[in-house]
Amino acid sequence: MTPLQRQAVLVCVVCALAALLTIGITLTLLRRGKVDAPNVPDADSVSSETPADGEDLAEHYQIDNSSASLLAETADAGQSYQDETLFIGDSNTVRLYNNGLISLQQFCAKEGIGTQVALNEGIVTFKKDSNAYPIAQAVAMMKPRRVVITLGTNDNGMEVADFIANYTALVQAIQASYPYTDIIVNTIPPIPADHSTYPHMDQARIDDMNMALLNLCEQLGLKFLNTAEILKGEDGYGKPDYYTNGDIHLKSAGLKAALSYLRTHAYTTDDRRPDTANIPTRTLEYVSNPSSAVQAPSSESASESASSSTAEPVHYEAHYRVEKKGGGTLTSGGESDKTSLSYTVTDASQTISVTAVPAEGYVFVKWSDGVTTRTRTDDKFQQNIDVTAVFAAVSVEISNEGKGLFGSSYIFKAKLGGKYANSDNLRWYANGEEVKAAAGHTTVTVPVSSVAVGSYKIYAVVTYNDCTVKSNTLTLTVNSESSSSSTSSSSSSSSSSSSGGSSSSGASSGSTSGSSASSKEEAASSGSSSSSHSTSGSSSEHSSSSASSASASTSESKAESKAESASASQSESKSESKSESKEESASSHSESKTEVSESKAENDLSASSETSAANTEAAASR
Repeated sequence: MTPLQRQAVLVCVVCALAALLTIGITLTLLRRGKVDAPNVPDADSVSSETPADGEDLAEHYQIDNSSASLLAETADAGQSYQDETLFIGDSNTVRLYNNGLISLQQFCAKEGIGTQVALNEGIVTFKKDSNAYPIAQAVAMMKPRRVVITLGTNDNGMEVADFIANYTALVQAIQASYPYTDIIVNTIPPIPADHSTYPHMDQARIDDMNMALLNLCEQLGLKFLNTAEILKGEDGYGKPDYYTNGDIHLKSAGLKAALSYLRTHAYTTDDRRPDTANIPTRTLEYVSNPSSAVQAPSSESASESASSSTAEPVHYEAHYRVEKKGGGTLTSGGESDKTSLSYTVTDASQTISVTAVPAEGYVFVKWSDGVTTRTRTDDKFQQNIDVTAVFAAVSVEISNEGKGLFGSSYIFKAKLGGKYANSDNLRWYANGEEVKAAAGHTTVTVPVSSVAVGSYKIYAVVTYNDCTVKSNTLTLTVNSESSSSSTSSSSSSSSSSSSGGSSSSGASSGSTSGSSASSKEEAASSGSSSSSHSTSGSSSEHSSSSASSASASTSESKAESKAESASASQSESKSESKSESKEESASSHSESKTEVSESKAENDLSASSETSAANTEAAASR
């Protein structure tokens, strides 16, 4: 090969190595980029850990800006777009009307309502019609081009899953009632950092509910209006300028900002309504609670019925109810066992006290507005109240795994069921007295030797929010002579029992034997079980019939068969034994061997059956 050829080959090799190196580096970088790429969480995976009240919530509210359901910014759709919209909601929607920003014909709303009331109760009325219609039915009568739903402020104390379930049912009811309208889901308005008038409100929970609403829109093919974007400040709370100090309701400036956001994030579609004829005229059958500087528009006031002009200066409604799934009742004054209570408030100083009473096997969790005390007292009314008592099922079941044998232990176990059943709130009781040393333990071990003679009723109690749920009751009986015990449970038709025996020896005895046996004859005649124990001791130098003599040989056998007691000599059986007469030892020698042999197998004694029989005969002859 010429030098020129060798040089050419060398150049080719270098080029090949460079190409391979480039490919390797490229693959490595691509692989690393794939691993390090951040994961974008979907609506279901967004963390719902709630920061403490007062913390910076700027990063808590995370919305997927690429979502197809999210309404993007558009040119201002104008007043006509707003006028063709029906607003569904609670007190903030009522304030749109009170501030003259929408007409009475443009809203189906009521102060203090949540999703459950919006779905089920008749709150919309029309002129020349004495009926009150639920929102979904009213939408069909009013035939709007689109609806904007703003609900959730009064559901702040509800679990997010329950809130979404109610919201879904409301949306589906509107779709079924009037499928020709576009449905826009609006965010729950934020609250300011200073919400001292409503201390139970939680902005982090509102964020969680709004994120869940976006997920709902994606699943149902709805549009999501993120007005929280314009109403929130940098700290994640509502902008203070939009609220009165300590209040959670939007002032005129906040309401106008929300409407402007609606028009500049428009959802424009073809008008699918078959017709817009025969639409009834709305009336307002209750006096709303306008803000201090706001009055209802004069043009609307003039069109109201005569009864509205003579209404009480204060007129609110307070509704209390139990969840549909039940779990308890309500009590107030002389009323009890109610699933709902309603009151009309005509005096702002009026006080209403309602207690949530859990059913057996349930505990009270909270009211839907976040109040956690079972008995709530509402006064100083500024708006309608509509709250729901939330209950949860809790169970505790106890069992005893102990055998009750001497030297062993009773083992009591508690099985807890339900989200709010916590071992920290578990307490044990014996005959009504709390066993404080067992508090907080689901497994309790009690040595047999530490249990005093007597009968015990054992049960456990789990508490939550001042509510208690009691377990089944176990009955434990400890006998004085046999050191045996039996247990039974009151919660079951069947009962379990445990028995145990113990053996003892004389003070100076040279040998000890013990037996625990059941008499087959007794079982056949009385259906009960017995336990017998015998202890014998001997001394080569002394013998005595006294049971207290240190060198005496004692034979004890505990059996309860009257037939056996009758066959024995009464004068000898009182001091020596209640078992079979040992004077017949000659004729029952083989039976004694068998009995002692059984004793050996059960108690693992080392003495042979013949030796035990001989000792027994010797003791009997003395």
